[in-house]
Amino acid sequence: MLEMYVITHKKIEDKRIPKDRKFLLVGAWNKEDTFGYLCDNLKDNISEKNPYYCELTGLYTMWKYAEEDVISLEHYRRLFSDGKLNLFHYKIITKKKMEKLMDTYDLILPHKQCWPREKNLVTQYEHEHIKEDIKKLELVVLSKYPDYKEAWEQVMLRQNYCYPYNMFVGRKKLMDEYCSFLFDILFELEKNIDVNDGRGLYQKRVFGFLSERLFNVWICHKGDLKIKELNIATLGDKPIKDFVRRIYRKVYWKSHGFKG
Repeated sequence: MLEMYVITHKKIEDKRIPKDRKFLLVGAWNKEDTFGYLCDNLKDNISEKNPYYCELTGLYTMWKYAEEDVISLEHYRRLFSDGKLNLFHYKIITKKKMEKLMDTYDLILPHKQCWPREKNLVTQYEHEHIKEDIKKLELVVLSKYPDYKEAWEQVMLRQNYCYPYNMFVGRKKLMDEYCSFLFDILFELEKNIDVNDGRGLYQKRVFGFLSERLFNVWICHKGDLKIKELNIATLGDKPIKDFVRRIYRKVYWKSHGFKG
């Protein structure tokens, strides 16, 4: 059985989102109205960390409470697409189609995002965020999980692309394994990063940003996963913008010898 969770921090009234999704309200610990959604402030929770962990407070709830065989994480404005290019309206994949894909694959992920001007993911992170944070993450990862050294170097030092947004569809047992790894590292990293050191609201989302890269390191370390990449429908954009973005990505990856 598959449950498709959509992470949100507000009430959703967008009728383009299929009814087969389940909304998960994050940062619910200080919200008076929860709109009848599943919330991230159940008995075992990290809801108060939402300004720093972003969608991960919802992922933590999924880890601790979801009982389905397969789970997925999407955002209220980013959902998996069925891959068809369309200039005029979005093609959001249905739960039924996703279930069929999961008969073949271990993970379904967004198409890789690439930063052509950057040397690797470390330089990319340093350009857009606080450089000391990525260095601190590396120290924690290699201290607690020294067998991840090769995967870290492959993903962070030799690549300028990754699977973005912390979005996925995967078997619950597999994602439980990932969450044990992820939150073990992030809770340790919290001891070394002061989110109240003067950084603005955007850079306070440090653990959400770092986890996007860390997810890719974990995937590389696993090594034998069957992965299907899907397009993303970005509901905040015009469909034509999504169309152009997808065409650009196809041309870029083809020119670099990748499928995508």
